[in-house]
Amino acid sequence: MSRRALTIIGLLAIICFVSCVSVQAEEAQNKTLYWSPVTIENGSPAFTIEDAQGINYTIYDELGAQSVHVSVIIAQLYLNGAPYRMAGIPITFSSDNDSVAVLEPNRTRPSDASGQARILLIARNHSGWVNITAESEIMYGHRLSDTCRVRVVGWGTVSGMVTDQNKNGVPEATVTLWIWNGTANVKMLAARDNPQLSNDGRTAAIGTYTFVYVPAGSYNVTAEKDGHVYYRLFSLYEGQGTVTANVAIPDYVYVKPATPTPEPSATPASLPPSLPKPTPALPALFAIAAFGAIAMIKRRPE
Repeated sequence: MSRRALTIIGLLAIICFVSCVSVQAEEAQNKTLYWSPVTIENGSPAFTIEDAQGINYTIYDELGAQSVHVSVIIAQLYLNGAPYRMAGIPITFSSDNDSVAVLEPNRTRPSDASGQARILLIARNHSGWVNITAESEIMYGHRLSDTCRVRVVGWGTVSGMVTDQNKNGVPEATVTLWIWNGTANVKMLAARDNPQLSNDGRTAAIGTYTFVYVPAGSYNVTAEKDGHVYYRLFSLYEGQGTVTANVAIPDYVYVKPATPTPEPSATPASLPPSLPKPTPALPALFAIAAFGAIAMIKRRPE
């Protein structure tokens, strides 16, 4: 094989490898992509924030149940510009704007082995800012204090139904929520459930979809099924709650799969009445009786 052929094969292999790595990185990013309505705007490396997982929102009914959002504020101990990884040091949290977001009770938490302490922040459905402060005394006379500014935006729920030209619900259509700038789609709203498939009837009405924790703004929701695409433009305002955005695909007709009709099972033919089975002991009894009669006849005197 010539040197030129080997060079071409090597270049193709490198291109394939880079392409595979890029695809894998993009897939990994899509799996972790999530837009949170609560973000740190200006803070220090001592603070991070993430969405709380597996939250039972019914315990926050007094705050509006599903109108609240729960985040986790993580404070990291620092000493001389480096993380101070020491467990058991009390860290006390405080905030300055309960009308926007409320810290959970018991606001003094011990640090873990990484020098971190966590506390839940329950944000209401109001736009605004809240300053979170964490204080600790890592040793006698050496008190640490730091503050971050958390921004909370208004959000709501966007739901609707995807229908065909006959107004029938369309199951398993790809529904995508786009941020709209007035003339074009800017990008997809970063959320774990975006895009999603319209409901197939197992958990809700056929053709329905729902996006939760959508921040206030202008959007375009598109629905695609078998190459047929249509859209719906709408705006979500602070405190609006739920927006209904139905999408009717004008050039698509959903054909419901035919349900096979089960064939009636054949009725088994009636069996003739069973005859009584002969008792095995009767022939033997007849034989014994016959022998007995013969014996008695022989014994009778002439």
